[in-house]
Order: sequence, then structure tokens, then C-alpha cells
Amino acid sequence: MTERITVPFLLIIVYLSLYYIRPSEWVPGLLGSPLLLAVGGAALIFLGIGGITRRFPLMIQGATERLMFGFVAAIALSHFSHLYVGGAIKSLALFLPSVTGFFLIVCIVDSRKRLSNLVLLLILLTTILAYEGWQQHVTGFSIGGLEPIFENKLSIDGEQFKIARIRWYGVFNDPNDLGLALTLAIPFLLDMLLRRRFVVPLVSLPLIFVAIYYTNSRGTVLAGLVAVSSYFIIRYRSLYGVAAGALLTGMLLFVGPSRMASVSASEESAYGRIEAWYQAYQMFKSNPFFGVGMGRFTEFNDLTAHNSFVLVMAELGFVGLFFFTGVFYLPYQWLWKSLFRPTSLTYSEDDLGLISAAFASLTGMLFAMFFLSRSYILIPFMLVAYVVAVTRVVGNDGSLSIVLPTDKLPHLRAILLLTLMQVVGINIIVKICL
Repeated sequence: MTERITVPFLLIIVYLSLYYIRPSEWVPGLLGSPLLLAVGGAALIFLGIGGITRRFPLMIQGATERLMFGFVAAIALSHFSHLYVGGAIKSLALFLPSVTGFFLIVCIVDSRKRLSNLVLLLILLTTILAYEGWQQHVTGFSIGGLEPIFENKLSIDGEQFKIARIRWYGVFNDPNDLGLALTLAIPFLLDMLLRRRFVVPLVSLPLIFVAIYYTNSRGTVLAGLVAVSSYFIIRYRSLYGVAAGALLTGMLLFVGPSRMASVSASEESAYGRIEAWYQAYQMFKSNPFFGVGMGRFTEFNDLTAHNSFVLVMAELGFVGLFFFTGVFYLPYQWLWKSLFRPTSLTYSEDDLGLISAAFASLTGMLFAMFFLSRSYILIPFMLVAYVVAVTRVVGNDGSLSIVLPTDKLPHLRAILLLTLMQVVGINIIVKICL
């Protein structure tokens, strides 16, 4: 029996469609219009009213949601601690799309049907971006007249050549960001194939793979490899899963983008990235609790951190890094507790595939975030929200808290330890490498 599209889920459809397709950046009559902001504001008001009237779960009922609120507070404090109110307002406005998308999914996606519909929506939006990327490569521009970017490269033989890298509007203007958005759909499509639901994967996967190739993004390919390998490892929890992941990894590397075999005279060296990490640690030492302020890293160093966790450490300090780490830690703690430890919980094949695809997609994203400064965009938080929704729907306790009230203290200690390990680890790396 099909579930009709309700007003709350329609908000998710409209909001994510606006975020992905971004019509206000290329449709002539809508250029510059605050469509996303207006829909996002309406969505938050709707969720607030729903929370007060108990139509939706309270947005702070679960540990992950509370950590998300803590991260938002850390963004504000990173500027308030410097008495820079304007910076706090600007940073919160920039992070608002991520907050809105996160809580829309957390509060509204509360059934298997809605989980499935959300996956189909993300696959549809991803396929549209892939098609536009293909068009951009073939014709020289996509809808709205957006052209690819061209980079000068040196082959391993020392010959110079240009490569075109496709992109999209707004937050996807960087080919790496477009590539990451394309990659997140792969584990879900792979799961559909294994469950013998062929139509959607056979349409979407070829377009997505072609578009990923045209992004010429090494980070995207590596994130895809990690996502695919993670899917099989989580799904089968055996050597079979490892072997299947390794086989697909080798195949993807074989057809990887041209940048895998090229170098760039203008590309930042590994030394430059380590230098950026050194500067990040100096920023952290100067403002260890609340950081130098969201968005201010490049005021102190020309090169960005090229690591989302290092960027948060420098800009939001220890407080921000604690909440940022916790948002991603708790879902994996649930995964370990529910799948990788002896447990009385059992899951159907469909649920196991759903769990594996969700966590695999998030794992690929986190891997990419280790090499890219993508601390504040919606995509990783959207995946966390989806994973949290999965744990609520398939979990036997029926709640989204993930951490039971009696378990809070041990997990807070674990997050604190992980945060300390990151700070100490960065310090050790820069001391060894510089």
C-alpha cells in the first residue's frame, strides 16, 4: 500500500530540490531571489509548530540532535567570543541551510516508506546533476549557460595539457563538491541492484559514473571507492565483503579520471597542506576554546585547511570540534553496537541493505571530508540525518536517541577522547612533517 505525499514530506522535496537544482542562480525570472531561504524559514516554523503541538518529535529529543544544536551554538560563540556580532549573524545565516535540511529529515522521515521516498528523491536529483554535467562536457555548457572550468596540467612525461572539469551552481560550483554529491547515491543504487530492482540503477548509474569521470576529481573517486567498499563490509561483515569491495575498488581505479595520472604546476603541494595544518594549530592555540571564528581561516592563511576537522578546530576551537565530532560519532556507535557486536537484534535483508547503504554513503563522505574543507555544507549533515532516521525506523527501541539516558556519560567521554586525539594528532603530524 502506497503512502501519500504529505505536506511535511512535500517540504523536504521542495527544499532539497531547491538546494540541488538552484533555480534562483540560473532561471532568468528568479535570479537572486531568496527561494531557498524562504522555504527553509517556512520549514523551520512548520517544524516548530509541529514540535509544540507534538505532531513531530521534539527536535532535541535525541543525542545527535542535541549535539547538532551544540555545533550551531559553537558557530555563534566563535564570533561572540571576539565580540563580533555581525560575524555570528553572517555565519549562522550561511549554516542555516544545513540546519534546516538536517532537522527536516530528522523530524519528518519516520517510516520505511519515507526513507525509501527520500532515497528516490536524492537519486533523482543526483541524476539530474549528472545529466547536466554530461551536457556541459558534450556541448560546452549546461542549462543556464554554465561552462566547465579548465585547468592546466602536466602529464607524467612533462607535457602540458588542459582538462575540463564539470561543475554546477552555488555550493556545487567546485567540481569536488559536485563529485561528492554524485557519489553519495552510489551505495543506494548498488543496494537496489543487489535486491534486483534494476530500473532505477540502470538509468542512473551510467550517468552518475560518466559525470564523476568528467569532474576529474581524485577525491570523488576515492570517496566512491570507500563508499562501495564500506557497503560490502557492513552488508556482509565477512571476507566476502572485503573481497567484493577490493574488486570494485580496483575496477574504479582502472577507469579513474585523468588527474590520477597527472600533476599540476599550480596545484598546492602536500607541504602546503601541512603548512596550512600548522597554521590551523597556531590559530587553535591562540583561541583554544572557541576558535578564530567561522569563515576566518583564510584571513590567517592563504590556503584553506583541506581537512574539515582541522578547519573546525581552527575556526570553532575545542568546543566546536567536540560537537562536530559527536554528530558523526554517535551513529557509528549505534552501527557498532547493533551490527558488529554479538546482539539479540536481527534485521531483515531489506533493512540490512538500507543500513549498509546509509552508513556506506556517510563513510565515503567522511573520508572525502578528511581531504577537503567541507565542514558546513548540507550534504554531510543530510547524510547524518538520514542515518539517524534509519536507526530510528529499523531500531527495535523505536527511538532516535541512539544513546540511552544511562549511557550518556561513557559516550560523552568517548567523544571527548576523540576530540583530544585529533588535536594531539594534528600537533604531532605538523611537528614531524615540518
